[in-house]
Formats: sequence, C-alpha cells, structure tokens
Amino acid sequence: MLAPDSRRTLIDQLRPPVGYRLDAAVGTTFTLDLTAALVPPLAFASFAVRSTTDPVSVLEAVRSCADRVDVFAQEGYVRAPSRYTALTAFLEPMLHEVQAPPGGLFHPKLWLMRFTADDEADAYRLVVLSRNLTEDHAWDVSLTLDGLRGTRPTVANRPLSALVRSLPGRTRQPVPVDRRGRIDKLAEDVRYMEWERPEGVTELAFHVFGVANERAAPDFTGYGHLVVSPFLNDAGLAQLTAGTKSATVVSRAASLDSLAPETVQGLDATYVVSTVAGLDDGDATEDDKPAGLLNDLHAKLVVVERGQQAHLFLGSANATDAALNRNIEILVQLSGGKKNLGVGTMLDPGSPFLGMLEQYDTVGGALPDPDAEAQWQLENALRVLASRRWVVSVGRSDGAYSLRFETRDGATVPAGMTARVEPLAHPGVACTVDDGRTSHGTVEGVPLIEVSPFLRLSLTDGAGREAACVVRAELRGDPEGRLDEVLASQINTPEKFLRFLALLLGLGQAHPLAMVGLGGASAGTSGELAPAPQVFEIVIRALARSPESIGDLNRLVQRMLATENGVANLPEGFASFWDVVTASRIKLNPEATR
Repeated sequence: MLAPDSRRTLIDQLRPPVGYRLDAAVGTTFTLDLTAALVPPLAFASFAVRSTTDPVSVLEAVRSCADRVDVFAQEGYVRAPSRYTALTAFLEPMLHEVQAPPGGLFHPKLWLMRFTADDEADAYRLVVLSRNLTEDHAWDVSLTLDGLRGTRPTVANRPLSALVRSLPGRTRQPVPVDRRGRIDKLAEDVRYMEWERPEGVTELAFHVFGVANERAAPDFTGYGHLVVSPFLNDAGLAQLTAGTKSATVVSRAASLDSLAPETVQGLDATYVVSTVAGLDDGDATEDDKPAGLLNDLHAKLVVVERGQQAHLFLGSANATDAALNRNIEILVQLSGGKKNLGVGTMLDPGSPFLGMLEQYDTVGGALPDPDAEAQWQLENALRVLASRRWVVSVGRSDGAYSLRFETRDGATVPAGMTARVEPLAHPGVACTVDDGRTSHGTVEGVPLIEVSPFLRLSLTDGAGREAACVVRAELRGDPEGRLDEVLASQINTPEKFLRFLALLLGLGQAHPLAMVGLGGASAGTSGELAPAPQVFEIVIRALARSPESIGDLNRLVQRMLATENGVANLPEGFASFWDVVTASRIKLNPEATR
C-alpha cells in the first residue's frame, strides 16, 4: 500500500484462487490479536466478509481450517480479545508462541500457502507484510507473489525455505509431528518455487535475518536512498544509508525527533504521514460506522538507487540496529529500472505516495520519553514472564470442572512491579505471581466449554501503567470431546444447525440452504425450516463425494442427541433420517465407525 488508491485487505490476499481450496498455510507475526486470528480462516473458507459475519459461518471457517493452518507469534505479544468467545477454542491448535532469539525478537510477517484443485497443479502464494496480525489501523506495505513448483531448486529461494523450516524448532511447546511434517513439506516446496514477478521487476531475492546458516547480506550501498520505517535509530540508519549522497526518511515524528542532530543533518528531507491521509477511508463496518482512519505509519521499505538500477526492499525490518542484527526478520528485494522502482517514482511532485506525506522539520536530539521507556520496560518484563512454563491442570467434580493454573519453574517479577495471572475465560479470578516461587490459582465450577489453556498475564508498575498478554499454557487432563461440546453449544437452534450442515457438507461452498429457509426467511429468524428434499440432497451428495465430512457432522449430531436440549435444536425427524445416513456410510465403508 504505497498510495491511498492502491489498498488491499489481508482477507483478499489470503483468499484461494477461483476453483482452488486451501491445503496448507503458515503465517508469522510479531504481535497477534486473538480476534484478528479469525480473519485468515474466513479468507481460506472464501467467505466474503470484513469485520462481522454470521457466527455459524465464522465457526465453520475456523473449525475447518484449524488443522491446515499454523501461526507463529512472539511469546509475550499475544493480545487478549475484549471479550472471550468459545470460538477461541478452535484457534488453540493453530497458534504457536515463539521464543525470542538472544537480545532480539521474533519479528517476521508473512503468509505462505498451498492451494489444491481437482485436475490442476498445486498453486502457491506468498504474502510478505509489514503489518502484524492485529486490528490496528495504520499505513502498511505488502507484497503478494503467486507461483508454481518447478523442477529445480533455486538459490534465491533458499533463505525463505530456511526460515519456514526453522519455525517448529523455535517454540517452547512442541509442535505436533503432523504439523511439523506439513510445514517441512511447504519449506521444501519453496526451494523449487517459480514466482510470478511484479511488472517491471527483473530480479527477486529473499533476505532473512536471525536464521542459522543463512547470513543475510542485502546490499544497501548506492547514491540515493529512501527509508520508510515507523521505528528507527542512528545505528540502523547508518547501516542502511552508509556512503549515500542523498537520503530521505519517512517515519513517525517521535522517531525522527529521537535521532542525533548529526544524523538529521545528513538527511535531505524528513516526512511523516499527513493527518488527513486516511480521511477517505469510508469503508463501513458494523452498524454502518466508518472504519478507523489510516493516519499512522507502520510500513517498512528501503529504496536504493545504484547504477541504472533501483532496488526496493520491503518486509518486516525497521531501520534499527536490532532489526538488522539481532531480530528474526524477512525482507524481499525487488530489482528493476529506476523508472519503476526508483526514489523519484515515490517522491516526484504529484506522486500518490508523496501526496499522503507532509514534510516534518526536526533538529533531533530529543530526550527519550520517560513514559515510553517505562512502558518498554514493562513489556520486556512481561515477555520474560510469558516465557515461563505455564500449566493449566483440569480436574472433575460434581459434573463440572476445576482449573488450576500455575508456573512450574518460577517467575521473575522486577522490583516495583506487580504481576497477576487469570484464565482468559474467567476474568477477575486472578492470583498474584510471587517472585521466584511457584504460583497458582484455582477456579471451580467451570463448564466444559470454558476449559481452556489460555491465560492472561498482566504487569503493573508503581505509576499504574499496565502491560498484558495471553499465553497458551500446557493443558493437562484436557477432557475428551471438549471441542465437540463447544461446537454443540454454538449450534443452539434448528436454523443454525441447518446452516452449519450446509456449510460443512457443501463441499467448500456456501449452499443456498445456508442462506435462507422457506419463504425467504433469513437464516436464524423465525419461520419454517428448509424443506426436507434440500437436506436430503446435500447429505446424499456429501455421502458420495465427501464421506469424511459426514464423520465430522456425526460427532456433532451424536453430541446433540445426548442431551434433551441438544435434541430440541435438531430439525424435527432429523434423528431418524441420520440413522439411515450413518448406516449407509458404514455399509459403503465398514471402517467408518464415527
């Protein structure tokens, strides 16, 4: 997104090509919102939604994609949702918290996907971003590359392959064997990838930082530079612009003010995003309210002119020495003519990119903001706290469950700070984390659908500043059938059951049965249910073409048949009909016992 008129949403970038379906996906992010983590499954399921959607569609999208998607995020930077939802349970298997490298952070932002289609070669897509998987509103930059697997590995793809292959080994909790194998297969496919280059790009290269045996050595030398980065420091800029004759920097005002005066004096110009750059963002969201304005900067890119060529580097790395020397990062290098990729293309008068900027004059030398420094110390201490070995143990008593949450290897809480931990699903049931000792708390009478490994950790300093995050603890004694119970609890009307049936058995597409009932009644409203022939048609079609989906639905049906309330939420006569379906399924496949 280098101009206000060239926006793309993440859900559009992740949506499968027409006729294809998701086979595997790996995503990486520094910060992660649990609410925003619902967006990729919606995209993969091809639901044309933005911030809100039918809850049954969300449920099926997340449930169906959870076993094909893996998301890796920096531990200590997973944000809690404003309100807990049972849908969070379906995110558990796909989320993996990554340990920070020594002195740095896990900071790459990308999506790598493989799509399949009947009688077609697999299709691949790589999306490299500057934004995290959050709901923040800021100007970001992204690159989408589509490709096919070739017959020979290429050296240019090796760094990207190495980064993807390294991901399972970076987590504190082990990644299951089947997921590791799928990720490893994607990493191997990448080595053979033939990418479609953007128009005007003659060369494509990947640079990854912080990956063993992969020395990132991008060449930033040249006579003209443009650096766009929300965060920067003197050492980072020096590394990016050494020996240049001309350098322009676009950043945030506070970052520019913090530079040394001699650094500022060596720059041709400094810019910030205009306060009115996002005023035309009129996309409506819930209740027809406009989306948040895009008037902050989060994009990261470097343009270098050298000889007759221009080289554009974009990705996750800020213009700091930490990003370039200690973090795990990714940059993609696009090389081509200066007419297409040069500094002038971005900054010539009348260019769309320059039109969203305003010049910002600074002398630098500003002292660090004490509040920002204190918040940074809180976040660092919180990351250390999140790295402890957290455990949630599940007990059973009187038809309900108890949760005991604790850290098994002690916790370090800096002097002057107070730490608390509580189950994400039970805010207010918190215990204080005692420095250096095993700390624990217990919540009783928990229904099965609220059993969860997610804990909310918070740190508060003496001035009342707070930093908080979510950790996925080791869940011991996880009750059998917990996710099936969560699913059944959300399908709480016959209309919702029929919509779920249509989405699940519709072979990847929303069936008309999922949208309306008889007489045009909207799904979820009062009125007659869909006619029996439609139900019969979709079930029989699935039995013939997608028998595994019958097994998925059967677990839900059996769970609902086990309770009086569940039976009431099935359409009249469905139980007898389902007996015939399951008997036919077993006759077709005697090994199908579920």
